Amino acid sequence: MKTLMISLIIMINIVLQPALLPYISIYNVIPNTSLILVVCFSINSKKNRGALIGGTIGILQDIIFGKMIGINALIYMLIGYFINLINKNIFKENLAIPFVFTSLATIFYYIVGLLLVYFLGYNLQFFSIFRNMFIVEIIYNSIFSLLVYFYVSKIFKTKKTRY
Repeated sequence: MKTLMISLIIMINIVLQPALLPYISIYNVIPNTSLILVVCFSINSKKNRGALIGGTIGILQDIIFGKMIGINALIYMLIGYFINLINKNIFKENLAIPFVFTSLATIFYYIVGLLLVYFLGYNLQFFSIFRNMFIVEIIYNSIFSLLVYFYVSKIFKTKKTRY
């Protein structure tokens, strides 16, 4: 039941992120709901399930939308793993937790992603990317994560879907 619920949420996200979220863009930036889901699931799940969920979301996103397969999967898996490492020591009911973790995860996503792409030999203008989108996406993802976290934590609190 719990795996089915998480799988359904991931599939809905894969469909809705490119279809509906461009309509709520701010300065041509849409929230990265895949990243937000990885953070929210990793905060609420036990053991290394965050890394598994992150890798799954990332590989699906790479296969469907990406030009290079594996970059998002690696980054999301690392984000899920690192959040699961400190998962036991946090107070999950505090709404600052998803806000801060999503901010840090967005920074990590951009830095590691840009470094991987750079070392693969692609020419990028780092400063134009950071200047135009980075700050807006950090704020947008962090605020949007509060809404997503509220619903994801409700799913994990019910006894039938305890993960």
